[in-house]
Amino acid sequence: MAPPEPSVASRAGRRHRPATACVGALALLVSGCSAFATPQPAPVHNPSLAPGGSVGYVVCPTSVTPVELATATAEASITLPISGTPALGDFAIAASPDGRFAYVVTGDGVQSGTSGPSTTVPPATASTATTAPAAPAAPPSASTSTTAPSTGTGVQNVVVPIDLVTQKAERPIPIPGQGATHGIVVMPGGRTVLAASGTTIVPVDAITRHVGTPLDLGTGRTVFGLALNPTSTMLYALVPGGVIPVDTAHARAGAEIPTGLSVSSVYSPHGLVVTADGSRIYVVGQGGTDFGGRVLPIVTTTGATLPPTGFDRFGIADPAAVAVTANGGTLLVADAANNWVNPIAVATFATPADPARLPQRSGGSVASGTQHPTDIVIGPGDTGAFLVDGFNAVIPYAPGGRVFGPPIPVCSGASSMTVAPAP
Repeated sequence: MAPPEPSVASRAGRRHRPATACVGALALLVSGCSAFATPQPAPVHNPSLAPGGSVGYVVCPTSVTPVELATATAEASITLPISGTPALGDFAIAASPDGRFAYVVTGDGVQSGTSGPSTTVPPATASTATTAPAAPAAPPSASTSTTAPSTGTGVQNVVVPIDLVTQKAERPIPIPGQGATHGIVVMPGGRTVLAASGTTIVPVDAITRHVGTPLDLGTGRTVFGLALNPTSTMLYALVPGGVIPVDTAHARAGAEIPTGLSVSSVYSPHGLVVTADGSRIYVVGQGGTDFGGRVLPIVTTTGATLPPTGFDRFGIADPAAVAVTANGGTLLVADAANNWVNPIAVATFATPADPARLPQRSGGSVASGTQHPTDIVIGPGDTGAFLVDGFNAVIPYAPGGRVFGPPIPVCSGASSMTVAPAP
């Protein structure tokens, strides 16, 4: 077993410490050698500029808006240091467990008005989906590994670190791979970031900014979402028609679990969720002979799929994202076809309750976006749920009373949201 990862807080004060190379696949995903695992925390001398309490961070094509969850108040947006405008939905955000940093995966250099990222960068040098990739020889210096191209007609996929204490984005970290960037997660210790880049999962050392060897899931397996099991070392990658389990302790992908479900048309990074006890995965998408909206449970220990539920009696549905309430009793599904929240009580899983329709948007200027909900997350304590409307607002939702709060204005083209404690 690899030693525990150091807290991301060890990077405060800034941070690039010399490091020697690790040998073996564990270094890729869990930074499992002492040179990476034991840097001492540096003191933070300046007061934090982050809002107090739990904060939701909403990512848009070129910025991130912090939202105070307890007061439903938006703070000043954080500009992402990238060029061009990524295609809608082609970016995702995740925060470290201690709330010290957030990370956005996106494309740098996408030209405004394009329908999606081009693929002019070299392909990743990756292993097969079932072989643990070799560790890199040595971490490159920050001066050679953190500058992404800012001009040209192509796109370089990047991970953008955001210091949540200073509320500022740092230089992008280029990552290999071509195509979509729909998912990102931070490992429990905050040391390793795993980013989706086309069909690959790319590990990034959050302290040294060193990029490890990608794990390639195979042709046709573009990653549309990532979810960590909170009780084990397993990561789950959502791909068209399936879920691929990845053992992060050995950098190895397992056999695909077929779901028969297509991914949502709005490309939400949260089209799958793992329960707090780690026993179930819930996947949403369209499937069946009529391509109706479906929610499919998967048993994590065996990979067995259980009977799905759906929303056929309510009409056409396009489930985009799913979240589980803190007590594990209710699933909340963001329906991009109808602008609904579909609540599903786990106790009566086969017969979902009537959907809750999102409030109608008021008149005024039209914001860019998907025009449909793209994400839903659960806040801590009694703050309830928060739904990204796909335009420029986050809408609070109280699951118990099925009541929506006033929309919270955020950046335009909002797509993905993560929740972090105050650093």
